[in-house]
Amino acid sequence: MTVSDLFRVTSLALICLGWAGLRPALAFDPQDVPNAFRGTYVSCMAKGEVDPVAAREHAEQWLTSGTGGDRFAFYCLAISTFRAGDPRRAAEIMERLSENPDVRVTDYAWQFLRASGDLFDAAEDPEQAFRAYSKALERNREEPGLWVDRALVRATFGDFDGTIRDLDQALALNAASVEALVFRGASYLAIDALDAAADDALQALLLEPFNLSALWLRAQIALAEGDTDLAISDLERILARDSGGFAARARQALAAIIQDQAQKSTLE
Repeated sequence: MTVSDLFRVTSLALICLGWAGLRPALAFDPQDVPNAFRGTYVSCMAKGEVDPVAAREHAEQWLTSGTGGDRFAFYCLAISTFRAGDPRRAAEIMERLSENPDVRVTDYAWQFLRASGDLFDAAEDPEQAFRAYSKALERNREEPGLWVDRALVRATFGDFDGTIRDLDQALALNAASVEALVFRGASYLAIDALDAAADDALQALLLEPFNLSALWLRAQIALAEGDTDLAISDLERILARDSGGFAARARQALAAIIQDQAQKSTLE
């Protein structure tokens, strides 16, 4: 296995990690919560900040009380369930919330479906995450981030052609999305389409010259093309700007390159 092969297998995973993490949960706008339910809703959400189990019980009691405002109770139930450590159940609740009669005719519907996909992803259930993101896209095909979300799930299945198609859609909606450019470039790299991968890496770096994911991607492409000098330059730029996962990989890659060069010199 070459140095390029060694680090290419971790490239997409590391790039994804650079953007990893559950996005902040969408909440109902206070103006959309009627006065009759606002106090209960605020109380439930506040309780979830300090005691999610108690907040979950509070939301369940609200739902069985018959006082109304079920959509707000379901939202509090979903968030508190996630905070209590059950992202899968939270995802199911959020998806059910998107079908609430008072929600499904609003923009909250696709946003809650997206949140459901995030939660399924947090529960390490990519099949259900893919389904939730696809349902969200049925309701809103104009949000570029949704296409990126589904593309990343496709990548976990090894469906790089599908990943690239979804990222094409994202970039058609927002050509300046560095995230989409880097993910698409990494997907092109995974299928050995090096010219297309290099184009995306270059465009990403033109938009954000010090983006760590883009630098890492271009370093991997350079290694695959045999341009060791460019790979070393980009890896050193990563080391100068990061102390986390990218830096650790960059340090490992540089050590492997130096070792490989030393072995080649010995053989000459």
